[in-house]
Amino acid sequence: MRRAILMVILALLCSSAVFAASLNIAYIDTDRVMMESQDTQEAQQLFQAEQQAWQDEIAEMDAEIQRLRDDYEQKKMILREEGKLEAENAIKDLISQRDEKVSQIFGEGGKAMQKNAELLEPILDKLKNVIEAISTDDNIDIVLDASTGGILYAVPSLDITDQVIERMNKLTDGELDN
Repeated sequence: MRRAILMVILALLCSSAVFAASLNIAYIDTDRVMMESQDTQEAQQLFQAEQQAWQDEIAEMDAEIQRLRDDYEQKKMILREEGKLEAENAIKDLISQRDEKVSQIFGEGGKAMQKNAELLEPILDKLKNVIEAISTDDNIDIVLDASTGGILYAVPSLDITDQVIERMNKLTDGELDN
C-alpha cells in the first residue's frame, strides 16, 4: 500500500516537467544505514548480551527439568503412587514455568521485542534528524528509501546513504553538527 502511494506521488510529480525539474531528489538505503551505523552495532551488542542472559536463565530451567526427570527415572521403581504423582507434577509445573518464561521473553510483545524497540527508538530518531539536516544543508526536497523497494532506478549520485552513515557515526548523544 505504501509502495503504491509512493509510486502514484512520484508519477504525479514526474508528470509535470516544470515541477519535476525544480525538485532536488535523493535516496538512502535505510537497511544499509542500520547495518553500518555504529549506534546500531552497539545496540545489537547490548541486545545480544540481554538475550544471552535470558537464554542462560531458560537453560538453567531446562537443566533443572532434566535433573528432576533423571531423578524420577532412577527412583520410579521404589516410589509409591503418591510419590510418583508428586514427582511427575513437579516436572510438569517446572515445564509450565519454563514455557511461560519463554513466552514472556520471546513471545509477541515480550521482553525481547520491548528491549529491541527501546534500543532502536533513539537510533531511528537520530536517523530522522540526520536525514532532515542533510536535506536542509543540501537543499534536498524529497528523500526516498531504497530499502522499501519503491525505487526502480536512480542515478547513483542521488544516493546520500554514505553521507547519512558518516554523519550518524560522527554524532554523539544525539547532537547534530552541521
